[in-house]
Amino acid sequence: MPIILYTSKSIASAAIAHKLIQMKPATMPIDTGTETVLDVPVDFDTDCIIVLSPHKSREGKPMLTAHFPGNWGKAEMGGKDRTLNIAHGSMLKRIIWEIETQNRKLGLDWPVLIEADHHGPLAKVPMIYVEIGSSEKEWGNPLAAQVVAEAVNNAVSKPETRNPTPETSGKTQNPRPETATKTQNTKPETIFGVGGGHYAREFTKLVLERDDLAVGHICPKYAIDSLDEDTFRQAIEKSVDPVKRVLVLKEGTNAKQKEKVKNLCRNSGVDYEETGARTGKQ
Repeated sequence: MPIILYTSKSIASAAIAHKLIQMKPATMPIDTGTETVLDVPVDFDTDCIIVLSPHKSREGKPMLTAHFPGNWGKAEMGGKDRTLNIAHGSMLKRIIWEIETQNRKLGLDWPVLIEADHHGPLAKVPMIYVEIGSSEKEWGNPLAAQVVAEAVNNAVSKPETRNPTPETSGKTQNPRPETATKTQNTKPETIFGVGGGHYAREFTKLVLERDDLAVGHICPKYAIDSLDEDTFRQAIEKSVDPVKRVLVLKEGTNAKQKEKVKNLCRNSGVDYEETGARTGKQ
C-alpha cells in the first residue's frame, strides 16, 4: 500500500490531506511538518510514496498535475544532479485517470496534466507528486482539494482504474475519441516519453485515451541535448514496470534530437517509435 505524505505548512498540501482524512481512507496521510513538500522524508519501506503538493507556475493558471521527481540536469530544487527517481507508470496512470474522472464528475473542469520529471527529493522507492496549481488562489480551492483527494484515495484503493465512464464525461480539457483502446485483462505497457514541453500534453492525452499505455519518465525537448547514456539508461531501468519502448514526439523534437535518441535506443536495445500528433502549445 502506498504511503501518502503532506505538510500542514503548505496550503494546497494541507487542503488535500484534510479532505482525504474526512473520507476515512485505507491509507491515512502523514503530516511531515516540513517547511515545503520538497523536504518530505523519503526513508519509507513502501511500494510508492505519494506527495500531496502545490504546483506553482509563472502564469498562475488553474490546473491539476502529477509527475515523478528527478533531475535531467542540475539539481536546483533538491535531489541529485542528472539522477532520476524510480517511476511507477501504472500508478501515475491510475492517479491521472482518477483526477480526470473526479474533475469531470465534480464539475471542476480544470486542465489535467502530467509534467516532465523535475525537482527532488531522491528516494529509494517510487515517488509521485500530485498537485493543485498554480497560485495561492487555487491552492485553497476546496473543490480542487476534493477532486485530488478523491482521486488519490481511489487510485490507491483500487487494483486498477479504467477510463472515465460516459456518465462522468462532459466538457473537458482532455477530450477522448468515441472509441478508446480497451485491454481489460492486461497491464498497460510503460513507455519512456521524449519530446514536447514541460507540461506533457501529448503524453497526458495518450495515457487518458489508451488503456494499454502508461508513461514512465518524460524527457522534454529542452532536456534532450543533455541526455546521455547514463540518464537514458536510468530512464529505462528505473521503472517499476519494464520499459521496452521509447516514444518520441515527432512534432516535439528536431531532427538532431531524433537521431540522438535513435542511437541511444540502438545502443541500449530498446525500440524507438515516433508519434505524429502535434502537441499544441507547451
